[in-house]
Amino acid sequence: MILILLGVAMFGFVLSSILFFKKSTNTKATYILGSFYFILSVYAFQGYIIDGGYLKSWTWFFLWPLLPYHLIFIPIYYYFKVILTDRLTWHNAEILLFIPFILGVIDVTYVYLQPETVFNTIIENAMVSPEKRLKANYLLLTLSQHMLLRHLWQLGVLIVIIPQLRDFLQKAEHDELKAILNKWLLLFWWVTMAMAIFAIVYVCERMLVSTGYHTLIITGIKGSIVTLIFYVAVFLTGVIPLYFPSILHGYPQQVRPISKISIEEPDTDLKFGLDEETVNSKLEGLKACKSYLNTHFGLTECALELDMPAHHISYYLKNQFGLSFAAYRNSLRMDYAKKLIEEGYLENNTIEALAGECGFASRTSFSKVFKNATDVNPSAYALANK
Repeated sequence: MILILLGVAMFGFVLSSILFFKKSTNTKATYILGSFYFILSVYAFQGYIIDGGYLKSWTWFFLWPLLPYHLIFIPIYYYFKVILTDRLTWHNAEILLFIPFILGVIDVTYVYLQPETVFNTIIENAMVSPEKRLKANYLLLTLSQHMLLRHLWQLGVLIVIIPQLRDFLQKAEHDELKAILNKWLLLFWWVTMAMAIFAIVYVCERMLVSTGYHTLIITGIKGSIVTLIFYVAVFLTGVIPLYFPSILHGYPQQVRPISKISIEEPDTDLKFGLDEETVNSKLEGLKACKSYLNTHFGLTECALELDMPAHHISYYLKNQFGLSFAAYRNSLRMDYAKKLIEEGYLENNTIEALAGECGFASRTSFSKVFKNATDVNPSAYALANK
């Protein structure tokens, strides 16, 4: 069962590294999510060390992790906040989020300032049994109370964001990209909620055992089930990104497409699309290097060149310009073809050569697209522009 924790730790470290270093379309949200998975990885790895009986070889990895653990719900809160509001802001009331961390700093500092025998006693008790580990009293709180506190805060954070999350899910719910985001946010909310609830049940179970209260629910098979469900909740929290690989690129922001902005439009009429400045800059780079003139330049090749998911590109082109990827690519090719014709390209070259120069495999396909774009064939366009 403890192998679940090791799996979460290893996967989480890889995932957090990807989120920190991979280019994304919503950098703030991606970095915040990466910090959550990093803390979760440390959390799961220490759980594996302690419950697996390896603490004797990892004594240095015991006390200080209490501090980052008390921050685990903070990236959850700010991740939802950035996604739901498109802003990373600070309100004075949010200082309440750091209460568990402040208490943790006091207790950890106190233990480290004590004689070495105090720390050694805590380590020895932790190696003997989980009950004795959780019962360790630092200064203000026991370890079990610290664990209970942080997961109560996590539960509270997830409850607080419910109204905003509900409103956000109802906006543009039929939009293809928004539908993917909705599913991810709902699943992420539910598994982090399950993690918080079963962590609370888990620590309450351990606290009752440590005070001598024994029942079948606490110490029997049901107690084992609670522990297993807690481990599974942590596991699901760690692996759900496998079903949403696009989160590695970040999710887009809510912006109003330039082509549809008008003074009369209310602020509530926002479209769900990608960050215009970032994507337009990438598209300008695409035009400059003329990759679209490659005969085999398709959506997959475009996604690799722009370092964006293919469905993000299709979504943006459709909502920003009203074009499919193929139509957008052909519009660029036609602009290039007209430019060459106007410069006298057909005076010394054939239409077949012009078609190849503009990325088309045949004269027929080129002429068909050209006529649809200009209402005349290439030869007539050349005569009209002499």
